[in-house]
This record gives sequence, structure tokens and C-alpha cells, in this order.
Amino acid sequence: MKVDFITKSVWGQYTPETVKAFEDSGLAEHIWVLDRKPVKGNPVKYFFTYKLWHILYERKLKLVPGSFPNHTTLNLRRQFDAILRRQQYDYIIISYAYWADFIRDNPLVGNAVTIIDTHDLLASQHQNDTGFDKGAALGDELRRLAQFNQVWAISPEETYFFSQFLKEKVKYIPMIMTAPTPVKETVEKDFDLIYVASDNPHNLRSAAWFFKEVYPLLSTNIRICAIGVITAHISKDYPNVTLIPFVDDLDEYYRRARVALCPMLTGTGVKVKVVEAMSHGLPVICSERGLDGLPDKTSNGCLSANDPQTFAANIQGVLSDKALYEQLSCQGQAYFQQHFSIESGYQKLDKAMGIDR
Repeated sequence: MKVDFITKSVWGQYTPETVKAFEDSGLAEHIWVLDRKPVKGNPVKYFFTYKLWHILYERKLKLVPGSFPNHTTLNLRRQFDAILRRQQYDYIIISYAYWADFIRDNPLVGNAVTIIDTHDLLASQHQNDTGFDKGAALGDELRRLAQFNQVWAISPEETYFFSQFLKEKVKYIPMIMTAPTPVKETVEKDFDLIYVASDNPHNLRSAAWFFKEVYPLLSTNIRICAIGVITAHISKDYPNVTLIPFVDDLDEYYRRARVALCPMLTGTGVKVKVVEAMSHGLPVICSERGLDGLPDKTSNGCLSANDPQTFAANIQGVLSDKALYEQLSCQGQAYFQQHFSIESGYQKLDKAMGIDR
């Protein structure tokens, strides 16, 4: 297979240097970074050559009031179509329903198998948006997904929901990752707890809840490491909390920690931090939302609780009970291998794409 990669400039904060690094990696034959809008020069020319046509294009799309965003701008669609004119593809995979309308009424798709990789139930992700309408958003999401030959869902919950309406189009394709390389020497455990998170709204609420409700119940002797842009929203006054905005290698920090945290209160899909922790054999202390996307909610290396007292007690218990720690560690690694390993994931991908090995 040969792979071309198309993305939007601000989605990944691409620079000439990162584009060059991507090209040199060999992950794709070509990479195109598209711009949401054309460069705005002469206002009159901009209006008549783009803005006016974009308004007409949005009317053609019939954007649904109260739904979640539709990022398919006219300029993006023009650039996407130009790529399809140069190259015909066997498969076209679009990530997130924000851009599903790239293929709407698009003859340039040709005979390609079209696949939408959903990642999340976006109607749920945006339910707190101003002016949000549940019925309109769910209907619009299903309409966007129905355009595709296949709908890939990352969690059993979303697979079940989507398949009620889209039937056999829906395929359960979980996240997959390479298991970390085992380290022979004993690594010093610098941290008791590790918490990895971005600063999306779900993580902001979850981190605020943990440090307000759970942290005061824990011993100050417990060493906590928080990694990611979430650290900009955590007070620097906690004496036992190390804040690290960015690291090159997360594996190193998982190896240096004993237990992983996932205090999620909202969200959909699967929590990447949970699967990462499992792959390293770290027990996971989480809320019920932290179990989202896991095929089985028990015997998976996680202890879950939604109330602060039990959440804190689970942390204290797994750190102090060696037998419990080993049990959860072994469960998590076995669970990862069964559901999220490269070998397991490739089998599902091959079946979905009709590939025989």
C-alpha cells in the first residue's frame, strides 16, 4: 500500500519543519497541508472570488442549526478535489465527522471505498455548546456518516449506537499501539501517580475535580507527575506534584511511575491514557468514564469510582497492597494484548478492508 496524508494547517499546528519531518519519516508518500481559507488580500477580490461562493456553498450543504461544527469550507473542498483530480485512490479514510462532507455529492471519489473514522460521538462531545440541539445534532451526525461505505467506531458503545441506524456499515476498530519494549534493568520509580492529559474541556473539568475533591484526601507523601498542556491549569503550589508540559518520550515516564490516573467525568470514545498505562503494566485508578471504550469493564487492570472518597481509597489501596498491585498490573497487560495490540488491531483492519494475509 501507498499512503497519502491530507490535513488542515491549524489542526496539527504544522510548520515547514514538521511537514519535512513527516515526509522524511516514510509514513506517507505525500503530505498535503490545506488552508481553511485563501489568503485575504484585496477585500473586493476576496469577496467575489471566495466569500460569496463560500456562502452559496454553505447553503448547498444545508448546515443544520444546533448541530456540531461542519469544517468543510469551500476552500478546503476545492483543495481536496484538486488532489482527487491528480490521483485516484482505492480507499479514502476521513477522520472525524467534521470533514465528512468532503465526499458529499463528490464524483471525484470515483470507485474508492470511503471510510469515516469517527473517534467520538461528536453530538455528545458538543452537547454543552451554546445553541446545541440534541435531536438536530444526532440526526446530522448520522446523515454525515451514512455517506460512507464504512463507519469505523473506536468503542463498543459507539459501535452499538451507530449500528442501530447504519447497520453493517459500522465496524469496531479500536485504537492500537505497539507495546513498549521491556526494560531489563530495574527503573527507579520516581512517581507514585502519573496523569497525562491535554487541556480539552473534558480534561479541564476532570483535573479540577481531582485536585479539588480527591487530592486533599491523599497523603502528601504520594508523588504525583502531571504531563501535558493540562499542567498550565494546575496550581504550582502543590508540594508533591511535578508539572511537565511536554516530554519527547512518554514511555520513559510511564516506566518511572507506579500507578496511572484517569479521573474523567465526561467524554466519549476511548481514553488513550488508560490504554497506554495498560501497555506498561500500570494499574489505572479512574472514574466510570475512564472505562469508556473498553470492551469489558472488569478484570482490565482498572479500579473505578465516581465519588472522591472511594477514588482516594483506591489510590491508597493499590499503592499499599502489593498483591492487589500485581493483580491489576497483570490484568492490564493481558487486556492490552488481547484488545489493543498491533496484532489484534491488524486482524480487525484486514477484515474491514478485505485484505488477506
